[in-house]
Amino acid sequence: KHRTEKKYYLKLTLSFLVSLIFEPFTRLERILWKRRVQNFKHEEPPVFIIGPWRSGTTLLHNLLCKDPAAGYTTTFHAVFPNVVLTQSWWLKPLANLIGPSHRPFDQVSMDMDYPQEEEFGLMNLHPASAYKFFLFPGEYNQILERDFFTSLLSPEGRETWMKKYREMAAKSLFNTGGRRYISKNPCNLGRLDILRELFPDARYIFIYRNPYPTLQSLYRFITELFPGVQLQTVPADFSREDALLLYEKAIRSYLAQKEFIDPDNLIELRMEDFIANPLHHLKAIYDKFCFSDYEKLQPDFQKYLENEGKNSSGSYKIDKESIKLVNQHMGDILERFGYPRQ
Repeated sequence: KHRTEKKYYLKLTLSFLVSLIFEPFTRLERILWKRRVQNFKHEEPPVFIIGPWRSGTTLLHNLLCKDPAAGYTTTFHAVFPNVVLTQSWWLKPLANLIGPSHRPFDQVSMDMDYPQEEEFGLMNLHPASAYKFFLFPGEYNQILERDFFTSLLSPEGRETWMKKYREMAAKSLFNTGGRRYISKNPCNLGRLDILRELFPDARYIFIYRNPYPTLQSLYRFITELFPGVQLQTVPADFSREDALLLYEKAIRSYLAQKEFIDPDNLIELRMEDFIANPLHHLKAIYDKFCFSDYEKLQPDFQKYLENEGKNSSGSYKIDKESIKLVNQHMGDILERFGYPRQ
C-alpha cells in the first residue's frame, strides 16, 4: 500500500531477494516452534518501559536486562524475528561482523545479543507500525495517523496484532532464557489499551525528559536513520515540527491512558533524576515491583554504568526552533512535568 521511488528499486529488489532466501528457514522455525510458542505462559508479568524516544529508555532497558531473570528482544531477534530460534548459530556471528558496533546517533554500543526495541521486529510480523515512516518518509503524516494507535485496527487486525506480539514476547524469553519479559518500545505509548488486554498484570515504567532536548534529539534520531532504510526521498520540508507531531502524540496518549493503569503497577521517572542516581532508582523499581536479588545484582549494574553509562546521553545545543515549537504546543506538558519554560 506504499509507493517506492524508482531510485530505490534496487534496494527493494535486494530486500525481496533476502526474504526469499530466508523463506525456507522461516517455514522450518514455524514447524519446529509453533506449538511451543502458541502454548507459552508467562511466569511473571511483563515490564513495559514506555518512555518517549531519547528519554533514557535504552539505559534503563539495558540495566534491567542485566538481571538473569530478565528476558528481552535482542538486536538479532529484532532483525530476524522469524528465524531467531533456529538460525542464530551461524547468522548471528555474520550479522555482528557486518553490522555497526555503535548506534550512529549517540554512540551507544551495539551487538546482536544486546537488548533492542521490539518494534523493529514487529514490523516484520505485522504492518501496523508507525515505524513504516522510516521507509516511506513521504507518507510520514499519513502513517502516524493510521498506524500509531492500534485502537484504529479492525477487529481482525487487532487479533492478528495481539497474536504476533505474544509470539514476539514468547520467542524473546525462549531466546534469552529469562522468565520476566522486559520491553522497551516508545511505540507502545499508542497501544496501552491493547497491552492491558494482553497482559492485565503488566508493570509499566514511564521515563520522561525535558521536552526541549527531547525534541532536539528525536529530530536528529529520525533524520539519521532515514538514509539506511528509506524507499522514498525525504521531503525537503521535513522539520522539527514533524518530529514534534510524533513526540506530542506519544506523550498525550500516555496521559490519556494513565488513569486506566493500576498505580501499584506504574512508576513515573524523570530521566534527569535517573541519570543522577541510577542505582537508587533501580532499587526503587525492584522494591515496588517485588523483584528479588537487587543487592546481589548491584555490582553488575555498577559495572555496566562504569563501562557504558557514560555513552547514554549526548550534550548539544538546543536550537531556537525546538524551543519555539515546545512552547507553542507543549506548554502544558512542561508545567505538568515540572520543567521551566525557556
